[in-house]
Amino acid sequence: MVMQDLERIAIDKLITKPLFYFRYVDDILLALPFDNIFETLNIFNSLHDRLQFTLEIGTDGRINFLDTTVIIKNNIIIFDNFHKKTFSGRLLNFHSNHPICHKKGTIISFIDKILLLAHPSFQQKNIIEMINIFLNNCYPLSFIFSTIWERIKFHTHGRGDARNIKVTDKYFTIPYVRSVSESFLPISSMFHCKLAFTIPNTLKGLIRRGKDKLDIFSNNNVVYKIDCENCDASYVGQTKRRLGTRIKEHRSDIRKSTGSPSVITDHRVEFDHNFKWNDVRILDSESSYNKRLLSEMIHIKRQKHGINKMKDTESLPELYSDIIQSLSPA
Repeated sequence: MVMQDLERIAIDKLITKPLFYFRYVDDILLALPFDNIFETLNIFNSLHDRLQFTLEIGTDGRINFLDTTVIIKNNIIIFDNFHKKTFSGRLLNFHSNHPICHKKGTIISFIDKILLLAHPSFQQKNIIEMINIFLNNCYPLSFIFSTIWERIKFHTHGRGDARNIKVTDKYFTIPYVRSVSESFLPISSMFHCKLAFTIPNTLKGLIRRGKDKLDIFSNNNVVYKIDCENCDASYVGQTKRRLGTRIKEHRSDIRKSTGSPSVITDHRVEFDHNFKWNDVRILDSESSYNKRLLSEMIHIKRQKHGINKMKDTESLPELYSDIIQSLSPA
């Protein structure tokens, strides 16, 4: 929304309006007479001191924008596929522990960019380059060819028209374990669902962002556990707010003069015990409310001497009890 407001102000200030203007997030492509280029840049950079644009001018009728090269040929705009210099050619390896549909999807995403974005005069060159990239990632040539051919037929018969796509399919999603997850296919078919696979180990989980680690009490959307300081009792809860705010509420509940006391307050009063307020543990982080509630119920059941009320876990199906009990206490 900020960029939309700023670009509207900037375009209104332009004396010479661009022949065309396209923006994706903060990448902008526009066409202007050469004499107006730097004036336009100054107008955009005058909007905010902390928002400064850089400039790239097309040469020989060509300019790169996102993953395409925009080309002016015989006064007509055509497109070619483009890879940045940082493109390594490394993709999902064929021998990796991923379902075959994910590997086929990687080829489909490549061939779709060639068929839908590149001008026909560039398609042969791009397909040859694409085949070499997949061969370097251990994909069998027959698998590459069959997937390309299926996708060409898909677009040739008009099924690739976005206007005809209706999302009505339901999906049953499970983590992928080779030769195990595929056995769920008959079950998903019984419920008229398509089977989809997720990969538990992702780069996101292995490569952390370069940000300072949050103080434990600054986290939100968490399932947490508070242990008693004087015995082995414990309490498990969940909150979407800052954990520090929720812990303060638990701690101050004993001072309330109205309303029913919490189970933590009951334990403190009955046994004259206190809790380890500064040693709270985060058991899980989950932004989805329903998934966080499920995680909370599972961790409540895993406690050795939990003080949670029985109604806190009444929504958890009883058939999961044996599985949970077989796990070590949380």
